[in-house]
Amino acid sequence: MTTAPSSKPPRPRRRLPFRLLPATALAALVAYAVLVPWWAGTQTADFSQALLPPGPGQWFGTDHSGYDLFVRSAEGLRVSLLVALVCAVVATVLGVAVGAVAATTGGRADRVLMRTTDGVNALPHLLIGVVIVALYPGSLTAIIASIALTHWPQIARVVRAEMLSVRSSEYVEAAYLWGSSRRWVLVRHLLPAALPQAAVGLVMLVPHAVWHESTLSFLGLGLSPDEASLGTLLEIARGDVFTGAWWALAAPAGVLVATTLSVAGLTRALDGRPRSRRGGRTADPLPGASPGDAGPIDGASLVRVRSLTLRLPTDDGRWVHAATDVDLDLRAGELTALVGESGSGKSTLASALCGLAPAGTRSSGSVLVQGREMLGADEPAWRALRGRTIGLAAQSGSATFTPVRRVGPQLAEVVAALGSGESVAALLERVGLDADAAELFPHELSGGMGVRAATAAALAGAPRVLVADEPTAGLDPDLAVQVLGLLRAVADSGTAVLVITHDLQALETADPADRVAVMYAGRIVEQGPARRVLTAPEHPYSRALVAALPAHGLHPLPGLPPELTDLPADHAFDDRRERNDAVGG
Repeated sequence: MTTAPSSKPPRPRRRLPFRLLPATALAALVAYAVLVPWWAGTQTADFSQALLPPGPGQWFGTDHSGYDLFVRSAEGLRVSLLVALVCAVVATVLGVAVGAVAATTGGRADRVLMRTTDGVNALPHLLIGVVIVALYPGSLTAIIASIALTHWPQIARVVRAEMLSVRSSEYVEAAYLWGSSRRWVLVRHLLPAALPQAAVGLVMLVPHAVWHESTLSFLGLGLSPDEASLGTLLEIARGDVFTGAWWALAAPAGVLVATTLSVAGLTRALDGRPRSRRGGRTADPLPGASPGDAGPIDGASLVRVRSLTLRLPTDDGRWVHAATDVDLDLRAGELTALVGESGSGKSTLASALCGLAPAGTRSSGSVLVQGREMLGADEPAWRALRGRTIGLAAQSGSATFTPVRRVGPQLAEVVAALGSGESVAALLERVGLDADAAELFPHELSGGMGVRAATAAALAGAPRVLVADEPTAGLDPDLAVQVLGLLRAVADSGTAVLVITHDLQALETADPADRVAVMYAGRIVEQGPARRVLTAPEHPYSRALVAALPAHGLHPLPGLPPELTDLPADHAFDDRRERNDAVGG
């Protein structure tokens, strides 16, 4: 009688993950360096036992003074690791400091620091180390300085690159909108994002520092022979090799190679793991700027834009118009919709109204916020208005928040920074979210929940003006109507609301707007009461937009004059400049 073969596949044998092997080897070497000298005690020279080959009584043999090389190599490894670790920490601190200053300051300071970094990196490290140590022979401080001062540029470049990447993220931009300072953004966003990279760099520096110290000691410029580092043991063993005592050199050299390989393997394993960008702890509140006097309130409008022109630089040294002769008024209790195709300059205009125009932007015209001219104002002046006078709900709701922290604590920080005193639960209720949403991470928010949470953050300081940038992007029609209804309720509370959108269908269905402004290629070609613009537009481009709505039968864009239809369908950001001059008011 035969039995049917089992359908279950054989259970594979568990193997030690490859990335744990170097960590295990390094742990064994550290234990060897710490425990063996403690177990063996203090050794004394015994010339009767000099240059004994490896054997049962002495596993690594003995040197010409009769010291047991098994113990002596452990002592040398302990000294070399301590020196290398101190050097790596000092070099990492220097690199992080230089990279952080360069990334957060930018401009001339960034250029000077990076050219200094290139200059230090171009110098021969060993030659600089020899010069420094030769001035102070046998000095442990000189050895540490010679290694640390030549190995920080790599860390500085890595930290700067990581911080520049994080600095362009939406949640960092949102932090500036909430009134946070550069120091707060550095401590809570940029440094936490760069520290994992710096930690990997620190581990990578350890074998470099071990070899650097060993080389200096081998050349007779490092620690004194009384200090048993791996370099001094190698230097002492040079003469013994010629007498046939190969083990005197092989023992410390083998320990040095094993340490280097284990640290290098651990570095590779760490660098291959996915790393999250942390936004810092959740306990400390945002340090908010003190409220500034925004000037008298204009009875006609809270924000008054006149002849605003924004020109952006291109990589080839030319300029493109993101906005041209823009006139716009935002009034208390009104919702103004700024509509137009994607890339027409709507979001750039929104950023300019919050003092966050792209770097290098040239602007002209006038931007009055509560009667105060803000075009060309410095960063402290804008910081006093952001969050309190002007709030911005960014395009991506979930990207507004640091990805690895829950939404509730982040909203609490915004409230504390702006000093509004409103509770997180009240904010969430105001935008139609349950209190349980405070316990969710940003990636756990749906599209509609993300928009509402971003709106709650923008309303935390009870601003007089709210700018909502593409709040309905990516939402289904029902959710889009709900979000626009939420913004209508915000306007009814006395806030001036600017909704930037290209979703005319949702705008027509929800009917939240008091006024509509149509933007094309950087110009506002038509604006007026919402019902009139959406039902009887006057400008050919506005008529084409309204006629193309699905509810109107999916007609092609009719009625465009030749000077518009001949224009390319992209925006000035794509380096098409003639288009701006061809569109009339």
